[in-house]
Amino acid sequence: MSKKRVSIKDIAAVAGVSHPTVSRALRGEGRIGEDTRARVVAIAQEMGYTPNLVARGLVMQRTRSIGLVVTNIGDPFHAEIIKGVEHVAQAHEYSLFLGSTTANPEQEVRMVRSFQARNVDGIIISAGQFGDRYAEVLDEIDIPIVLISTHSTGDTLYSVTHDDYTGAGQIMAHLLAQGYQRIAYLGHLSGGRVDRERRNAWLDALAQANLIQPVTVDVQGSTIDTGMEAVDALLAKAERSWGQLPDAVFCYNDLLAIGVLSGLRRRGLRVPDDVAVAGFDGLEVTPHVAPPLTTLAQPRYEMGVRATEMLLGLLTDKVTAPPHEVQLRGELLIRESTVKGDS
Repeated sequence: MSKKRVSIKDIAAVAGVSHPTVSRALRGEGRIGEDTRARVVAIAQEMGYTPNLVARGLVMQRTRSIGLVVTNIGDPFHAEIIKGVEHVAQAHEYSLFLGSTTANPEQEVRMVRSFQARNVDGIIISAGQFGDRYAEVLDEIDIPIVLISTHSTGDTLYSVTHDDYTGAGQIMAHLLAQGYQRIAYLGHLSGGRVDRERRNAWLDALAQANLIQPVTVDVQGSTIDTGMEAVDALLAKAERSWGQLPDAVFCYNDLLAIGVLSGLRRRGLRVPDDVAVAGFDGLEVTPHVAPPLTTLAQPRYEMGVRATEMLLGLLTDKVTAPPHEVQLRGELLIRESTVKGDS
């Protein structure tokens, strides 16, 4: 079995500095204290570091460009994130390359490697699976990478995340305060850590309210059509478990929730009189659907801004050594889809 090549990120973790600092120290460039430079070089020698000449060539030749990877360019969730990234990039005279993975983890890897081959200075990955599945791949790529909305336990990763558990807990507290007791959850099979946090908040809220027999349906995909198609399964499962319809549905995201609104309407059910519906994300369309959708609005523009600032900080050695995570909180927007007429 071949021994894993020591990477710049491995050296950075041991030295307690950022990997751009390691790169500069090994190249003998940049404003780095001599003590730090000597310590990094000594650690690299001790660990048996062999320079990746291709990666070194990429690092030494700055292109003032950033790669941004999103799961789906057509998903409105990413629109505000892209605006935030673009705003900071342009302000610092960086070009932006945008790529979509269509929620395919293997394509995610290919896209990251494609951006590396394009000689970008750094990469931002939004709402992907990298943190959970491909930490080793990231360790092989000797350019800065920042994750958005992807929690990770990796010790060399930088990320900007949203507190999904607290946000989902706010939605559940609102639904319970409105008197709903049969609250189903429509989940996303590929939602990763984000889905788990929202689901766990839902389950914990039900347990604290002494409500048993949780009903959930999980779907592959998170589109309006997927949400609409899931309504039959949701209603059927509720009938089997509770002997009656759910009185509320908490959806993984706004697109699924909008689909559920449409599916319920097609079956002659009224929202919220028969079934209340809540989403998550705070998409711009949510006040304009019928009825307006209750949702937890993530600060997506700020997430894009903070991630780009973090990436630029890595490029200029202004970010502390990993792990480094910024976690933001959103805002609960209560609208007609969950508010009973006499409330």
